[in-house]
Amino acid sequence: MRRIMLAITFVLIVSLAVITNSNFGQDQEKDKPDSTSLNQAGKNAKKDAPSVPAQKPGRRRWERATGQSVTIQHAGSDREYRIHVPKSYKQETPVPLVVCLHGGGGDSRQGSVMGLTPVADRHGFIAVYPNAINRHWNDGRKSELYAEHDRTIDDVAFIKAVIERVSKEYSIQSKQVFVTGASNGGFMTQRMAIDESQIFAAGGVIIASMGEPLKNSFKPKLPVSMLYMNGTEDPLVPYNGGEVRVELFPELAKLSRRPKKSRGKCTSTDEAVALWVKKNGLKQKPVVTQLPDKDRSDGSQVELSLWEGGKKGTAVALYKIVGGGHTLPGGIQYLPEKIVGKTNRDIDGFEVIWQFFKKYARN
Repeated sequence: MRRIMLAITFVLIVSLAVITNSNFGQDQEKDKPDSTSLNQAGKNAKKDAPSVPAQKPGRRRWERATGQSVTIQHAGSDREYRIHVPKSYKQETPVPLVVCLHGGGGDSRQGSVMGLTPVADRHGFIAVYPNAINRHWNDGRKSELYAEHDRTIDDVAFIKAVIERVSKEYSIQSKQVFVTGASNGGFMTQRMAIDESQIFAAGGVIIASMGEPLKNSFKPKLPVSMLYMNGTEDPLVPYNGGEVRVELFPELAKLSRRPKKSRGKCTSTDEAVALWVKKNGLKQKPVVTQLPDKDRSDGSQVELSLWEGGKKGTAVALYKIVGGGHTLPGGIQYLPEKIVGKTNRDIDGFEVIWQFFKKYARN
């Protein structure tokens, strides 16, 4: 019995290490490009791209952090972020800035290998990867598990400070500042777009929704173009809303006598989308498109719902990954399907997000 318990403990430690260190790394190999439309964003991204070392699909790249690490003083503490500046950057030419937020259990180093950096190189924008304290963003869910952390850490102010510093050191287009993130970073993306709508021209939420407390206090000052990219079979962040959960071994968890602390509740994806559709003044029904099922072996398909013509040129897009799990489309299968669900291979998640930012930035 003792050997069995030791084996279970070992597997649990290894699994937790993997989920901490993987954090949605992305494949380098892509399909041959042939179009520039939003529906097929990224297909032609290689045409003018700088050369990037080829990499086998599915390989984790936490050993290849991108950009440079910067430490600043904020609210009496040392805070860190990574910044990637494309080789094409010239001080006399202002460029867009994209803030990318890592998932829970991750850090800026892992966030920098999620897949945005190659997109920044292809399109010439600066990418910034802030680092959360204790690997968790105060994203507005008000969870029991992180109650003390959320009471004392102001991540909204920290991310604003990072943007202000980068904008002083580099030539940034002030109306081309964007935010995106996955999981806990996706929830934080949502919070930044709501609390600081005057800063961000668009946001991209990946495998996340909106914390229920934010839904109840939803009052962004300005319209913001928003994109959602969520899997219908996400076992951690339910597509239809409810309790956010992380259970690597559900059967083992049933044996525990310790009371579980809530990670907070989220709205359904459709509810979150509807709030932004209304805020952006989008009165027409969306155009719904079934995207090509390029990889029929991945067990998922992509349905795009696009609302256009909002206030100040804003739009809302929902990339509904039918059959998809808690994974970045085009990214690696960082944990077994039984734990995080399936990974879609039909689109390049970050390329799609950039094309949306580029086309629908608030004017």
